[in-house]
Amino acid sequence: MRDTVKFIHAALDEDPKGGIILRGVISPESLYLIKVGAYQREVLPTTKASTLVAAFDEDKSVPDVDLGMRGGSFIEKEGAFYMQDDVFVIDGLQRITAAKKCLESGKDPRLGATVHFNTDERFERERFKILNTTNTKLSPNVLLRNMQKDYMGLDLLNVISKDKSFVLYEKISWNQRMTREELITALTLLRVSSVLHQRFGSATTTRFQELADRLEKTYNKLGRSTIRDNIKTFWNVIDECFNIRFVTFKDGAVYLRAGFLTTMARVFSDHNDFWKDSKFFVPKPLIRKIALFPINDPEVIRLCGAGGAARELLYQLMINHINSGKRTGRLTAAKVKQALTKTEKVEEEEEETEVTEAVERHYA
Repeated sequence: MRDTVKFIHAALDEDPKGGIILRGVISPESLYLIKVGAYQREVLPTTKASTLVAAFDEDKSVPDVDLGMRGGSFIEKEGAFYMQDDVFVIDGLQRITAAKKCLESGKDPRLGATVHFNTDERFERERFKILNTTNTKLSPNVLLRNMQKDYMGLDLLNVISKDKSFVLYEKISWNQRMTREELITALTLLRVSSVLHQRFGSATTTRFQELADRLEKTYNKLGRSTIRDNIKTFWNVIDECFNIRFVTFKDGAVYLRAGFLTTMARVFSDHNDFWKDSKFFVPKPLIRKIALFPINDPEVIRLCGAGGAARELLYQLMINHINSGKRTGRLTAAKVKQALTKTEKVEEEEEETEVTEAVERHYA
């Protein structure tokens, strides 16, 4: 008898169109028997699938997968269903892959499934298209809102956003979609807050989960009042320089773009001139200088909307602008970099030279 895909805790049901489907839990040893059609996307790299693997490891709920059996034969025995025809994954390849990795580590993953009978590749391909184009991807802002009970750093950010004395009071989106009155997202607020404190270990990353984890460590290290005051000071400085309280249409406000805000926060974090121990501040002369930064320059606008090397160039432009016209009292960089290998030093020097030359061309 050939191996068959087994489902436990399963029962037959009807789909919305009256067809018969099976709902149940995939028996872990059957994961390797589920076939993958040519219409599927590639399996994600291990680093990107790690969140799903962790969800299985921690017994957290993982959404059911959608499967199709190219036939209608099954055997029900002792409360389990054994599929007698080939079973293909329609939606949930990444979840199945993560479940396999979890199984290989010695733990039995619990993964639910819905099975459609008598499918063919055309049906599966069309359903794959529907499931992956009509569903709205859940916004990280909603996830961050839901994580507040577990992260005091996120709780602080939410409390600040509801503080009437805060510059961005009721102007931060914690929902799926931003309203017209909201100027930035909760994710942008988290990124800026994390970058501002990266000198204390809250290093930059693009993944909201890692941002939340790292801000939490900084929160525990510095304390709630210090983090709150630093965040408020940052936004008061941005408001004093660019009058963000009176912005009505955010699309034209370059200084509210995540690229600009995180780069400015990085400039502040990287230089001792803005810190007294763990307290962030910006001297009045420097506020006046920052307010003169050419935010409407086409090149600056372009850099604010780009990433990678463009952010490095924007970073250097900001530093050069603040230092311009000064023979003394230039910004003092904090010595927070880790030791580099010889190869990394050469690469860094080449990159710094390239950036400096680009900046000089810009100001020429």
